[in-house]
Amino acid sequence: MGRADPASTALTEAAGPVISVRRRRLLGCACCSAAGVFLPPLARAAGEQVPAGPSAQGSAAAAAEDRRASASAPAAAPSRAEDWRARLLQGSRSLWLARGETQIRSTYWTPESGYDGDAYKEICWLLRDVQANKTFAMSPRLLDVLCGLQNWLAFNGVRQPILVNSGYRTFATNWNTEGSALNSRHVLGRAVDITVPGVTLARLAGMASVFGQGGVGMYLNKGFVHVDTGEERVWIK
Repeated sequence: MGRADPASTALTEAAGPVISVRRRRLLGCACCSAAGVFLPPLARAAGEQVPAGPSAQGSAAAAAEDRRASASAPAAAPSRAEDWRARLLQGSRSLWLARGETQIRSTYWTPESGYDGDAYKEICWLLRDVQANKTFAMSPRLLDVLCGLQNWLAFNGVRQPILVNSGYRTFATNWNTEGSALNSRHVLGRAVDITVPGVTLARLAGMASVFGQGGVGMYLNKGFVHVDTGEERVWIK
């Protein structure tokens, strides 16, 4: 089986045509047009409302203002863009995940007690490498990205489990996965491939990109969205 060239995939999660742009440009990019949708900047990119955050129309301008003001603003003062993200993670943090016939609802963090070890292990088990039957310590930041994404969807009326296509992969499984990158974040426990019932790939990718501020890939041919906690980049395949 052919492997992706490491040099050409250094900043991507898959070999083949890649669109790599900063997050603020995702929402009007060619990949979204190819999916038959137009996603405007920031929160409107996914066509969603945000909870008590900046207005959708002014969010792009607000983000720019936040960046310009960051040098002079007090370190403890969150930007308006970060504020709405923080609101999506207020209180206890839970995940509703499904993989095959298995579903779990786990509260992995609470303000009172911090991380719940048993709940965290349960989530890591569901996100395991099923081919090798190996469990790995998944990135807590990745869990927060999924939690915030699920809460954002719920805020907009979508209450469905996140369907997991792939989570952690051993190096052997990754090597045998068609189209996988040699430097895949799956082997580090920092990536998942997901779908959500009733949510289009373009909508899910747009929301994940805006909230997660990491890597997002929309795989139209395979029917899932890749989400990771790496550097900001987006691609379509």
